[in-house]
Amino acid sequence: MKTIDEIRAFFRQDRFATDQGITIESAREGHAVCRVTAGPHHCNAMGSVQGGLLFTLADFAFAVAANCRQCDTVTLNSSISYFRPPRGEVLTATAACVHRSKSTCVYQIDITDELETQVARVSTTGYILPQAMGEEQP
Repeated sequence: MKTIDEIRAFFRQDRFATDQGITIESAREGHAVCRVTAGPHHCNAMGSVQGGLLFTLADFAFAVAANCRQCDTVTLNSSISYFRPPRGEVLTATAACVHRSKSTCVYQIDITDELETQVARVSTTGYILPQAMGEEQP
C-alpha cells in the first residue's frame, strides 16, 4: 500500500485540480477525503461557488480513492446533484466505494462545508482497465 506522501506526490501531476487548491487529506483504497478553500476566483457571476469547482473536487476525490493503490480506473459516467450553496468556505469531498466488480466500480462522493452544509452529491461509475487485471487491451 502506498503511503499518503506517495499518493500526494503522484496526484500533484493532476494540475487542473491542484491549481484550484485542492488537497488530499486522507486516502486509502476505496476511500478518499479531499479539500479546497473556496475564494473569490472560484465564484460565478451570482457570487456562489462555481459548480465546476464542486465537480472538480468530487472528480478528484474519486480519482484518488479509485487509484491510490495503482492507476487502473477511469470514469465512465458521473452525475452530480447540487443541493444548496455552501455557507462556509472550506469544501470537503468524501469519496467511498459502494460497489466494485472485476471491470466496474461505483462511488458516492459527498461534498460538505465546514458548517456541515451538504452542498452536493456525485455518483461516479468507473471502468477498471484490463491491464489492472493482468489482461491485454484490444
